[in-house]
Amino acid sequence: MTSRIIPALLLFFCLSPGAVTQPLGAAAPLPPVTITDKGELLLDGEDFSFAEWNSSINPGKVHVLQYFAGTMGDSKIFEPFTDLLQEKLDYRQYHVTTIINLDASLWGTTGFVVAEVKASKKKFPRATIVLDAEGTGADIWGLGKKGAVLAILDKDGIVRFLTREPLSPEQMDSSLELVRSQIDS
Repeated sequence: MTSRIIPALLLFFCLSPGAVTQPLGAAAPLPPVTITDKGELLLDGEDFSFAEWNSSINPGKVHVLQYFAGTMGDSKIFEPFTDLLQEKLDYRQYHVTTIINLDASLWGTTGFVVAEVKASKKKFPRATIVLDAEGTGADIWGLGKKGAVLAILDKDGIVRFLTREPLSPEQMDSSLELVRSQIDS
């Protein structure tokens, strides 16, 4: 009897949702993520709505994707780099997608986070802003509840750079050059 239970338990754990996380890495597309609870924030005039978002959506240009917890501190983790991009490059040459993990927001702050995101969408209407109410991206990409990631994808959706930590000044410079070289390719 025991000989049948152990393989069944192993199969159960291998097929459970926690086991389907895929490690993130360079030189491959991002593991697919679909966010249905909230999703992409859309702005039409003064009206906001949400639509399902999928990581396989390719903007057809160099794509900088950042994912972080919905807290004030975490929202700043990659800001120096995205600010550098805005300063040094024409926004029409690359695309930024920001995904905010609302599941990792501090209790009672979700409304504040959503209000801040709406203000950002008005300021940067061309940027893709996604609210991940259930932490789907963190689960599938194996980031942990408060995990963060910044990925630079080429025009074909292949990861060319990935970090889970704030970028050093040297990494910011080399990442900016990577974005430039991918734009030119």
